[in-house]
Amino acid sequence: MRRGSIHIWVPGIQEGTGGIQAFSRIYVQALAEAFAHLEIRVFVKNDLPPPGDLLRLKGVTFYSMAHYPKWTRALLMVVVGLAVGVRERPRCVITTHLHFQPAVRMLNWLCGIPVMSVLHGIEAWSLPSGLRIWAMRAADHLMAVSHHTRKVVIDSYGLNPDKISVVPNTFDADRFTIGPKPEHLLARYGLKPGQPVVMTVSRLVVSERYKGHRQILQALESIRNLYPDLRYLVVGTGDDMLRLQEITKASNLEECVIFAGHIPAEELPDHYKLCDVFAMPSSKEGFGIVFLEAMASGKPVVAGNLDGSVDALDQGRLGMLVDPHDPVKIAEKICLALEKKPAEALWNSPEMLRDAVISQFGYERVGPMMAKVVAQLMENPSFSADSGGEGRGQEVIDPLPHIVILTQLTSPYQVEFFNALAASEKCHLEVIYLTSRDKNRQWVMPGISHGHLILSENPGMRSDALEAIQRADLVVFNFYTDLFALRAIRERVHTRRPWVFWGERPGAYQAGIWGVMARWVLLRPLHRNNAPIWAVGAFGVEGYRREFGGSRSYSNIPYFSMLKRFMALPLRPVQQRTFFYSGSFSPRKGVDVLAAAFAQLARQHPEARLVLMGAGPLEGKLRHLLRNCSGQVTWLGFQSWDKLPEGYAQGAIFCFPSRYDGWGLALVEALASGMPAIGTERTGAAIEFLKSGKSGRLISAGDSTALKNAMLELLQLPDAEFECMQQAARQSVAANTLDQGVKRFMASATDVLQSWRARVKTSVRPL
Repeated sequence: MRRGSIHIWVPGIQEGTGGIQAFSRIYVQALAEAFAHLEIRVFVKNDLPPPGDLLRLKGVTFYSMAHYPKWTRALLMVVVGLAVGVRERPRCVITTHLHFQPAVRMLNWLCGIPVMSVLHGIEAWSLPSGLRIWAMRAADHLMAVSHHTRKVVIDSYGLNPDKISVVPNTFDADRFTIGPKPEHLLARYGLKPGQPVVMTVSRLVVSERYKGHRQILQALESIRNLYPDLRYLVVGTGDDMLRLQEITKASNLEECVIFAGHIPAEELPDHYKLCDVFAMPSSKEGFGIVFLEAMASGKPVVAGNLDGSVDALDQGRLGMLVDPHDPVKIAEKICLALEKKPAEALWNSPEMLRDAVISQFGYERVGPMMAKVVAQLMENPSFSADSGGEGRGQEVIDPLPHIVILTQLTSPYQVEFFNALAASEKCHLEVIYLTSRDKNRQWVMPGISHGHLILSENPGMRSDALEAIQRADLVVFNFYTDLFALRAIRERVHTRRPWVFWGERPGAYQAGIWGVMARWVLLRPLHRNNAPIWAVGAFGVEGYRREFGGSRSYSNIPYFSMLKRFMALPLRPVQQRTFFYSGSFSPRKGVDVLAAAFAQLARQHPEARLVLMGAGPLEGKLRHLLRNCSGQVTWLGFQSWDKLPEGYAQGAIFCFPSRYDGWGLALVEALASGMPAIGTERTGAAIEFLKSGKSGRLISAGDSTALKNAMLELLQLPDAEFECMQQAARQSVAANTLDQGVKRFMASATDVLQSWRARVKTSVRPL
């Protein structure tokens, strides 16, 4: 005669209805087999196994709420579960979803019954303060399905690590086997046997956009350069399918992407056989049973490296881990999988991969692990957890911060810096560009090798951009005079998570009192919020302090350029002191002041030479001002970004007479080229690097006489002194390289995140 019982509360238990449901089914099976001497009673909210179900044959008793209206099920489950629990007083009560933990905690309070909840992933990661956090802390024990989930809840809620065991998910290895591509599915989807297929299996719902479908769609462009006939098979359905179909259409990928919709559970094994690569670069996966199913089918897997997917792929031993926010890296990994590289990788041998995943995550191993935790709970509810040290997945990777930057334009300098930031692998970077076009600039959009969205090209992805801004660890706003940018700032403020504003100097220099008033209105969230400000240069820091006060944190994060291509230029002979200008021909840049000054200088010194590189609305005026010395002036016109060093090589003294310039990368590049420079006190980079006078001269903006005098001084400087100034020019910007820029950016980002986490931890008190 059986004595005692175990009660298990589950949301659902039917096969093919979801990851937690699949886990619940296997969990119940493991306990039914391990504790055959006890009654196993399962309280189910949303479904009910049929009479001939295997679990029923094992003697499991079910209390289902599925035949009641949906809106009543949760309440009825609590009433029935508590009533049966109080009457029967089971040996322990377990919930396979945190949602039920507050209710079962009442059984512990009423009857002293040990209670435990299983923690899967996102349902436990981002809880507001309230009942579920209290219940999670008050549980006798918790069981996490991955080390990532365990770490997140410990860090977020101050939970006692000894109360959380780690037992991975498992799967039905008999259902998922190696085999050829099924003929009926090839015919259904119009595929050829040798045609490469990438597949994702998941629900397509708004709440689970973190699965990575959008990033794969973005990656397809570069993948198709190598595999033009590749197809991406999207298995699943939900309220987000229409959005994905719209993105597919806007990206001209309709021929490449196949939306399979919902498929019956019995067809899933054949779909794994159909694909060549299974890809789901999720960023918030609790574990990912689909990864196990795909690997058991002998398929290489590409998964995200930020979440429980790391456990499912055994720290990358069983599959490829990738930054889930970076379509470029995702494309690289998928292509490597299709090319079967590296050749020695485990996933290139289907049989070995299948054996390895069964050995690590098969039911024969994981089932007893589940039962062991329950046995310990019944014997001693306060037992110390085994965090899973017997498996290879015991290492916990501290995830890199996910940083989102919202900026205006895909200029070469922006892209260059963000490419370097992404390549540093110090963060998971996603850049939201408002546009790829600027009527005032002739730059050609460069190659982007970081995760990004360009909203002018994909306006339908604004919701994706807002979602990225809401969920990121840190958001950097580099632009605000746009309706979407203003909305994005407001949305981020509402999350109460860290953000910073990064920009050039504000103030009367730029747009007068009207500019100050406009910023007061547009940047109201920044005025009302103590968010840090990253100013471009000391010039910017001073301006922001004046406008926003000194109570917040300020950092000097200027713009950076790949200076090594300019530092590689040989220094010009000291006798060849050609004046040089690079930039747009516009009033703000003060190039008309330069033309007037050189015209005066040229009359007295016919040996003087001026090289102008650029284009713009003032070109006609400049030619008129320089008409009497046209033989001493060389016009290079607009030069593409990659040709800039060739232009700089023609100069010896850089003239940059801007009436206002928040930074001025051209001046930094000139100094890196070894050119002493003349800049104004209203140019950020000039203030930063010319103040000492060792590498050039600092003059008043708009003063053509001061500019002419500075030009004359450098023209007549003794050769030895000029050579020293050339060396000083190059040395002055030695710490302003792209690599140093990445370090400064990440140091400031890390400081912001650490300060925010410290504040959060003080507000969450551990038990």
